[in-house]
Amino acid sequence: MLIRIASSPEHRLHTCQWVDNTTSCRTDILGQQFPAHLRERHGITAVDSRLMKCRWDGCREFVQVTNVFVHIQQKHIAWKYACYNCGMEFPRANLRNTHFNQCRNTGN
Repeated sequence: MLIRIASSPEHRLHTCQWVDNTTSCRTDILGQQFPAHLRERHGITAVDSRLMKCRWDGCREFVQVTNVFVHIQQKHIAWKYACYNCGMEFPRANLRNTHFNQCRNTGN
């Protein structure tokens, strides 16, 4: 169980590459603290539904401000949730959990 927790993306360090002005942040952040870091350090609020250009170093995509963290999570820091049974990887924990419940019952 502790290995599962330690290997999950929420409990690993990820380097923030958000660019303010011309400087990339480069702060190492524990995964579960990334939303707070984006809000407090970079002013990204979950209540803003406007489109904005992602300011992650090298990104050219436009996303809704409310979806910036999910965008970063899936496109830039590539969070992957591995099935505890077979190792198959998923971009979101809920997808992994749904798969895992079926996987452990079928043995696949």
